[in-house]
Amino acid sequence: MPRKTRPSALSFLPGGDRLCRMKSFLTLRLVVAFASATIVPPLLAQTSEPPIAPTQRVELFDGKSLSGWTFVSKDTNAVAAAIWSVTNGVIACEGKPYGYARTLRTYRDYQLHVEWRWPDGPGNSGVFLHVNPPDKVWPLCFEAQLQAGNAGEIRCNGGSSADGLTAANPKSFPRRQPSSELPAGEWNSYDILCRSNTIAVRVNGVLQNEITGASAGFGAVALQAEGKLVEFRNSYLEPLPATTK
Repeated sequence: MPRKTRPSALSFLPGGDRLCRMKSFLTLRLVVAFASATIVPPLLAQTSEPPIAPTQRVELFDGKSLSGWTFVSKDTNAVAAAIWSVTNGVIACEGKPYGYARTLRTYRDYQLHVEWRWPDGPGNSGVFLHVNPPDKVWPLCFEAQLQAGNAGEIRCNGGSSADGLTAANPKSFPRRQPSSELPAGEWNSYDILCRSNTIAVRVNGVLQNEITGASAGFGAVALQAEGKLVEFRNSYLEPLPATTK
């Protein structure tokens, strides 16, 4: 015996059949919209493990891939591979849209070495130290400036602070010496020492800055995308040298 279909309550209302059809149509549209929605993979969070104080050399970049890094972009629909790539042991950053690549692990009390160059003319970028959540453009961190002609400046991003900020420079510490950068196209080096709440930066061996009282003493390390093609290589951490009494 055929099963009787109970009419919807809507069918007893004036124009009920039309209401039923409209309800079915709206339901179908919602299903289709959900099925066609873009699924954006979640940003990988920083590890919950305590920050690492290196006891031996730590290679942040293996020369072959960006394993161990994650990516943050101002354009949330941007594809990381369109901004960041690896070729012949070099990380290439297209510079746009603005954002950064950061390590998944967090670190404290280390020496950081990283090399960079401008293959298509001078531009702007930075090396982020002590990156803390939440991820955004720009996060709480200290930036070792890479802007051509101004490497050695230390900037306080995302609400970070340190001793000695002034009304004239409320968010940055200008480099102390004349520029020690090499011409665009040549490789430069940063050697950055982070000990507790102090940060010292050398550009091509020249001490350009040192700050104390940093409001953050640990976090991720990041490379900045800020408008221009820039290349990086030889990025690693080493233990701090022993202090002298």
